[in-house]
Amino acid sequence: MHEHQDLFKSIIEDMIPFNKLVGFKLLEVRQDFVSILIPYRPELIGDIRRGSIHGGVIAAAMDAVGGAAAATTLKHENDKLSTIDLRVDYLQPGQARDMITEATVVKSGSKVIFIRMVAYHDHRDKPIAEGRGVFSVSRTKLHDPAAPVS
Repeated sequence: MHEHQDLFKSIIEDMIPFNKLVGFKLLEVRQDFVSILIPYRPELIGDIRRGSIHGGVIAAAMDAVGGAAAATTLKHENDKLSTIDLRVDYLQPGQARDMITEATVVKSGSKVIFIRMVAYHDHRDKPIAEGRGVFSVSRTKLHDPAAPVS
């Protein structure tokens, strides 16, 4: 498990008001990977005729889990992340039941982090949606005691 799992859990579940409103629950965090459960609630329905989950909920969950995966690459508490681009491909309607979103870091650079995301109900090989996220990162420059002082 990731060394800061309790902090990630607190941020994802309690500290971000939108995540708390929707009810996100951290399932797993490790370096370059995060998964989140979105417990089903009737308020998440977007198409009342089909009873399917609103696409905005799916996109927001992917943005949240993508940002959390990007955060596993941060080294300092003052590092900052923000979403540059989010692409979501909806593959089938989300059903009126719990949903899982997962994110994996594809590449973490000094300024940009690339993430791959997936949303599904029971089986990752039957996705509701797939996505890609690009996150801007501002990394805190740590003082190197061996560096010459100018």
